[in-house]
Amino acid sequence: MTWACITKYGFHDMVLHEDTVNAEHYIDTLRKYLLPVIQTYFPRQCFLFQQDGASVHTAHAVAEFLEKENVPLLEWPPCSPDLNIIENVWHYLKLKMKKLRAANSRDELWENVLLVIHSMWEAEMTETINNLYESMPRRMAAVIAARGGNTKY
Repeated sequence: MTWACITKYGFHDMVLHEDTVNAEHYIDTLRKYLLPVIQTYFPRQCFLFQQDGASVHTAHAVAEFLEKENVPLLEWPPCSPDLNIIENVWHYLKLKMKKLRAANSRDELWENVLLVIHSMWEAEMTETINNLYESMPRRMAAVIAARGGNTKY
């Protein structure tokens, strides 16, 4: 299980979780990785935190933590399309991973991931991520127009 953070400023962190993630573990990840990104890049700016509807993300303790830390959450209705642009970033990571020699162990896989991760901080990827953020109003309008159905996104 991994957790990653991106903003309009680019890729920030990727964390490998060894075990199943429960609400307490997820809150610890948000405290260690999300809050510093918010403090660094959005100290006085408006922002919305976006995550998918995974049960650990929607746990009561997580909602309380986000509220306590004044982290506004972008709400998505149930059964809505996943428009989180991190899905696009995962796609770019996977394309780069396919260019590497296949891993024969979990450790080798993580080494490959770390090699690929470095490309996520390149200016080209930051521009790609920023363009994805700029597309969000169009993506959301397309979902509304399709009444929650499939879109080109």
